[in-house]
Amino acid sequence: MSGFDVHLADARRSRTLLFFAALGGALALIAGLLIFSAGERPAPAMDDAPRVATLERDGAPAAQQADTSVDAPAAIEPVAAPSLSGLALIEAEHAQFAGLWRADIEPVQTTVRSGQTFASVLDDAGASRIDAARAIAALEPYFSARELRAGQDLTIFMEVPGAAAFASAEAIGADAPETRLAGFSFRPDSERTLTVSRVGDQFRTREAVASLEREVVRARGEVDSSLYLSAIEGGATDRIVVELANILGFAVDFRAIQPGDGFDIVFERFVNRRGETVRTGEILYVVFEGRGDPLEYFRFTAPDGEVGYFTADGESAQRLLMLMPINGARISSSFGMRFHPVLNTNRPHNGTDFAAPRGTPIMAAGAGIVERANRFGSFGNYIRIRHSNGYETAYAHLNGFARGIRAGARVQQGQTIGYVGTTGRSTGPHLHYEVHLNGRPTNPMALDLPTGRTLSEEELELFEAERERIIQIRDQALPAIADAGAFAERPTALASAGASGDAGR
Repeated sequence: MSGFDVHLADARRSRTLLFFAALGGALALIAGLLIFSAGERPAPAMDDAPRVATLERDGAPAAQQADTSVDAPAAIEPVAAPSLSGLALIEAEHAQFAGLWRADIEPVQTTVRSGQTFASVLDDAGASRIDAARAIAALEPYFSARELRAGQDLTIFMEVPGAAAFASAEAIGADAPETRLAGFSFRPDSERTLTVSRVGDQFRTREAVASLEREVVRARGEVDSSLYLSAIEGGATDRIVVELANILGFAVDFRAIQPGDGFDIVFERFVNRRGETVRTGEILYVVFEGRGDPLEYFRFTAPDGEVGYFTADGESAQRLLMLMPINGARISSSFGMRFHPVLNTNRPHNGTDFAAPRGTPIMAAGAGIVERANRFGSFGNYIRIRHSNGYETAYAHLNGFARGIRAGARVQQGQTIGYVGTTGRSTGPHLHYEVHLNGRPTNPMALDLPTGRTLSEEELELFEAERERIIQIRDQALPAIADAGAFAERPTALASAGASGDAGR
């Protein structure tokens, strides 16, 4: 016999026909799905997809540099669709590269929990360790996995093999395809979307950056219940109010603010195409009209790059020490003689106590060197900082220390150094704050402190030009809220005095 088996040949011919029939059916199914996806379902995209800006890295256009892959085949051409993100981009990648093994893509929404890593998040979603490692490596040039924080939302896309994939595998005697990682998408900040997608056995990263419009707006009005709430109602944001408190904190006792006090804030904000505020920038101008003389400050960047706020006369708003090293607190015990609530005796109280919830951040009142940060007798957790001009400050009863705060560390004014607690001899959560001048305790609330930077004649000329520019910007700034027209008619005491400097302080 020749060795040729007719029955075996017929069987092989049947399997071959079955394979090509399955292949044709799979390709027809893929084409139908793609046509259906393109015609019936709009591709989801980030909020500002029509205004996604092209980026340049190392001098090359974004179209060439927006992709990062690990050992990707050189013959693969990048998909020129930077405006796609999330599921749409993942599906586009698969339509071009997956071919016969086209799988359904299922999104998995997840929020990072405390203690999780990128690898553990992907593992929980069902990704293999190899796929997770390759995907994280592709992401690294744009976002370090070490920066992942609890609360971050991610959409993880998993390949779920469809019926056609199983049929094709069975037809050629291959192993059944398994569910695997197709990619993931997330927003590391308000302006970027990062999408990592599978290309064969490797991954690539796309970065889409929203194009935002800069506006300079004005929030002004009168204090009603609190400066914070009134500023928010006037169109400011939480961040702007915090910055406002930092600027005014050297001269304003926030406990003394009363209804009817006026404020005027000119600041930058960045909005998307729907007019929604994505983030805020710098405060350019501030006025506060309390019980004393009005306070007016202009933002100025000196030639050496140092940024500060100055009165119309060029006097710095900054002082050697902040008046209060804590926000949102009330004075529960003042400097001087008092009846001690634990020792039940009259004795000197060499500091000021600020009652605040446990965990409230405590700031360094001024720049200096930490002399000690440890447990210190009845003071509990205690920090002492040495400043210039013979000043020292102390902070007691802390719940804990901020990262990096230890003896010998250098701190900046306003830097968080610890958190309110009730350690040591204490009846409740509060900050005990002391100021010493040349070794002698001094009332922190009655200090007459030297100012910060003094502008030279050359710097003063530059500041005056910047002051005039800011006044023009202020007068042309739009209200921070659409219905703020009522505030526009309310003149402030400094509305026309800014250029003269007569109202500066």
